[in-house]
Amino acid sequence: MVRSETRRVCRVRLPNLSLFMRTNRRALGVYAAGALFAAGWWIFLDACVRSHQLHRPPPEGVPFHPPDVSIKFDDWVSGLSTTVGLIIVNMVNKQYLLDDGALQAGSWHEDPVLWRTRMWLFIGFAFLAGGMAGSMAVLIIKYLANTHAEGFIELGVAGVVQNMLIMACAVILWFSQRVESDYEYNLTL
Repeated sequence: MVRSETRRVCRVRLPNLSLFMRTNRRALGVYAAGALFAAGWWIFLDACVRSHQLHRPPPEGVPFHPPDVSIKFDDWVSGLSTTVGLIIVNMVNKQYLLDDGALQAGSWHEDPVLWRTRMWLFIGFAFLAGGMAGSMAVLIIKYLANTHAEGFIELGVAGVVQNMLIMACAVILWFSQRVESDYEYNLTL
């Protein structure tokens, strides 16, 4: 005879995380995505502040040779592009993509709403991919291949990390918003 063990291991009762995760999936996804977005921009803005500090002249009488590399507009473009892609992708109404009539083979080119929805998604993902590719290009061309940028590679890495976090934010928001809201009711008879 097998006896089930009902005694607790810990003195303090821990919450049932699986129930908590099931009931608050959407909110947790949105909060996690917001944290990733904020962390990405914080890392990049921290690199901008460090770049500015490197170019500030010291007190009078101390010789100063500012570095040849600093964060300029070309470093900002990739993060802005990825942010625009995040906004476009998450503005799309996903219900049009999940519609039963739209999922039939060959019907997407006949439905103008589905065609426009897919076009907006393509444009949003193109912005996301372009931003990531741009940050990689800036890292390689401006910071890795440039001999004057030795010791300043972290400025380029900050842009790549920023774009990776924003893309992760887009993925988490995409999947967390596919979950039905607590305030939506499906009434079918």
